[in-house]
Amino acid sequence: MSRNATLRNPRLQVAAFLGLAVVLSFVTIVAAMRLAERGAEAELRRNAEFTLGLQVETILSHLDKYRHVPALTARRQDVLAMLADGLSAVDADELHVIASNVRTLSGATDSAFAAPDGMSMTSATGYLTPELIADTELVRAALQGRLGRASLSAEATQHTYAFSTGVRLGRDVRAIIIVAAPLDSIEQTWALSPNPIIAFDGRGQLVAGNRMARGRATEIREAVFAGAGASGDPIALPDTGNARFIPFRRYIPLMDWTLFVLVSDRAIADAGRYAATVTGLGAALATLIGVIIVLSLQESRRRHRLERLTALRLERQVRQRTGELSRSNAQLAVEVEERKLTETALRKAQAELVQSTKLAAIGQMSAALAHEYNQPLAAIRSYADNAQLFLEREKTAQVSDNLSRIGAMVDRMATLSKTLKSFARKPRIDLADVQLEQVLQDSLLLIEHKARAAGMRITCEPDRPGRLVRAGPVRLAQVFVNLISNAIDSNTLTGADEIVIAWQADEVTTTIRVSDRGPGIHPDDVHSIFDPFFTTKEVGEGLGLGLSIAYNIVQDFGGKLSARGREGGGATFTVVLKTAAETRQVEPA
Repeated sequence: MSRNATLRNPRLQVAAFLGLAVVLSFVTIVAAMRLAERGAEAELRRNAEFTLGLQVETILSHLDKYRHVPALTARRQDVLAMLADGLSAVDADELHVIASNVRTLSGATDSAFAAPDGMSMTSATGYLTPELIADTELVRAALQGRLGRASLSAEATQHTYAFSTGVRLGRDVRAIIIVAAPLDSIEQTWALSPNPIIAFDGRGQLVAGNRMARGRATEIREAVFAGAGASGDPIALPDTGNARFIPFRRYIPLMDWTLFVLVSDRAIADAGRYAATVTGLGAALATLIGVIIVLSLQESRRRHRLERLTALRLERQVRQRTGELSRSNAQLAVEVEERKLTETALRKAQAELVQSTKLAAIGQMSAALAHEYNQPLAAIRSYADNAQLFLEREKTAQVSDNLSRIGAMVDRMATLSKTLKSFARKPRIDLADVQLEQVLQDSLLLIEHKARAAGMRITCEPDRPGRLVRAGPVRLAQVFVNLISNAIDSNTLTGADEIVIAWQADEVTTTIRVSDRGPGIHPDDVHSIFDPFFTTKEVGEGLGLGLSIAYNIVQDFGGKLSARGREGGGATFTVVLKTAAETRQVEPA
């Protein structure tokens, strides 16, 4: 039958399509199976390598805590003294006590003192014997001044890993200290693994393994060292049904161990079957869709003739509609131009509004900055008046002290403006050991006029004088001035007159609490109270920058500032700073 006849026969078209679909589906299913099996095998390999790396780290970290025990014991003065003039019977008993204490404190299986030739020893539990350590690196390495390492197996089920160090007096090795570390905890960490995990030493002897691996240790050893598993091929294990396992290994050079993880290859076959099923269903669906498309194409050819008959009529309608659309497009163009003009005017209005907002914020910040400068200026005026009086009374020492304080206030004013930027970036200012009580005194002096005018009583309750913290004195004073000023404002709202400043310290941190009896803090405001421009004051009474600046200053010090409500009303602001290494007594003014 010719090709044209086939194309004209709808049934032959469908049959040819189905034959081609079956062939392509078979090829696709086989390719999908192979690809899925390779992906599953790669995933098993990645998981096995991860498990091996994790277990190697577990082994090394477990044994590392025993590695230093022999060296530390060898440096004990009582051990060196007993071995200086040879061992007596009393000394041998004392060494047995020391070995028992070392084993108990370290959690080792056994601890022993051996003679340099390794033929006699004093063991805490009797596990370590001359026969057990013979022909190992424990004696040879210790005599050469190195750390000895060796895997030991006193019984078929009791395996340990031992470390040894020589006790030297001058150039002579008087004894060898051996500590045998247990491997039980390592095997316990492997117990939850669904796969057999096992480790062999350089001689091919079992040193550790989980329950799945221990009962099949002989078969695993033969398979991974001499059988099919030596080349990485799947191996069969007894009492596991038809399951086959792929061995993955990791050599631990430091310990001369080889760690194996055996992973079942069932996941590879399952992945292939799953991929074949999914691909087969997909191919069937694609075939069905293809048949529908073929039938649709045949139907479309039939309808094509009818569509050609209506084409002329549609062309006439299109010409009529084109004129209407042209007019509509012209009208839409006019509307688009009007909308563009409106959007331009809106953007201009938004820009002007943003600029107005910025100018208002700058004005408020300027007012706040002027207020902050007035405090040290008032203190300078007070110091200057006092200095004048002292000068008239010829009290030059007090005059010098007041002039020094005036200089400090001038320095404070010079750096005061920098703190307003702390909520936007971290200033690179070195920290120093600051005397907490002196900074609080300076802060109270700055806020004294406001507290006196409001009728406030400020009480300080230190745990002890002379506390030193890691901070910057000027910026720390700024924090306390802000917190005390806010406490005064809060007490004014409720008519209270008590403000308490208390601090306690330990070797690490110093905690300062500023408490008031104001209206307190609403629970909804706790998380936003330190945000910039957040304030609960009336419009024009605050910018909402004070607590944000204080928060960032304390952060710069490596500390923490927090706030919470107080029982009975009021709020407590807590400043946590790092305690300085040394605390001095407050020097008299």
